[in-house]
Amino acid sequence: MNRLTILFFLSFISANAQVQENFLMERFFMNAFNPAYVGSEGDDVDHVGPAKRSLAVITRTTWAGVSEAPRINYIYYSGSPKKNLTLGLSVISNKVYIDTRTQYALDASYKLKLGQGYSLFLGAKVGMASKNSNIDELQRLTQEVNPAITPTAQGSYPIFGVGFLLKYEKLFFSFGTPSFLNPEKFLSDPSFVRNENPIFYSVLGGNVDLGIQSLSFNPYYSIKIIPNATNQTSVGGNLDYKNFFEFGGGYKSIGYAYLMGMVKLKMGIDIGYATDFGAGNTASNNRSGFEIFAKYRF
Repeated sequence: MNRLTILFFLSFISANAQVQENFLMERFFMNAFNPAYVGSEGDDVDHVGPAKRSLAVITRTTWAGVSEAPRINYIYYSGSPKKNLTLGLSVISNKVYIDTRTQYALDASYKLKLGQGYSLFLGAKVGMASKNSNIDELQRLTQEVNPAITPTAQGSYPIFGVGFLLKYEKLFFSFGTPSFLNPEKFLSDPSFVRNENPIFYSVLGGNVDLGIQSLSFNPYYSIKIIPNATNQTSVGGNLDYKNFFEFGGGYKSIGYAYLMGMVKLKMGIDIGYATDFGAGNTASNNRSGFEIFAKYRF
């Protein structure tokens, strides 16, 4: 087994929390961790007109060029608002070496107009998550019993997440969790998920018109609150040219920086690419990863 894969695998199973998405361009699909974002596109901060239906696909590889590198695939659909209520569907799959975790969810968001330019979105996420470990692929030096390796191969458990999103003109603030249920409460073998405590996400961002060549700046700051582990923060921003092209980057407290670019076509298709790389002593290694993102609004 590749040494880098072992390093990531061990850190992954010892995180003592839910599967962590670690997307690079999280600002464009934050409904992965907060259901309140479903149907929120179209308000002032997004500059895309009235809210529409959207379908998006994202793939994320953590370490490019490494065999069995961790990979996340995410697909979601967001409907159009009906009397301020929007429904969506999502599937997210996270594979790390022999371990594959998949989440299927229905998202719902309700918009409240508070007046004075404020809008509040309240969201809920319900669904099912599953974990499958192909233990036969685990290359071991001995067949002696290891308490750290559970004989359980697969299992499933329910998820229930909540969140809110507050928007004011060109600013927004959100807080939520994809699930506050601890999966060990629903499995006969608790060691299979190693006490995956809920993760909470908070994001603050906005849009600033620079008044130069139709340029605007979209800064954001996020924090991932992880029980029994070190919280993770991310700060970044993008330059937006005529709502057609965005370029930017940021830094994550786990020791990685990233760069991204996105083209937004008039036909309603957005295509983006991002890459990250180690940028500090806290990075587990300096290998880069990448993320590809496509969205269709209709």
